[in-house]
Amino acid sequence: MSQRDLQQYKDTLTGFIGRRCYAGLHTNSIRLRFDDPEKQGHYIWVDPPWVFSSSLETITTSGSYSEDTFKEWCQLFRAIRETKLLGFEAGQNGEVTLVFPDGYRLFIPLDSASDNPGSDYDQWYAYDV
Repeated sequence: MSQRDLQQYKDTLTGFIGRRCYAGLHTNSIRLRFDDPEKQGHYIWVDPPWVFSSSLETITTSGSYSEDTFKEWCQLFRAIRETKLLGFEAGQNGEVTLVFPDGYRLFIPLDSASDNPGSDYDQWYAYDV
């Protein structure tokens, strides 16, 4: 996560608030599609690192991914498989937390590798086209 990511995608995140979303896992990256699970062009993509939690208790992290336990690991995301984005919280250092019903949260910390001003890498991004 970088300050640039938040500045660039803040308006798109705001536009997703209140819309239905569907979580999909791609190894240890997460894609949240909006409005329809098959609809293209309306999503948030999150690469590691990230932390998925409920009521301030960690459920899992991107670092917990394993090819051997992928099916079981995917079950930890049942609560946001089909949900709604309630909002987001921006941290002072560029981190962001996506907020879902029933206290579920996806925290995307500042990633020093993506915060390099010369880097084109976005740890997360949002499209609504």
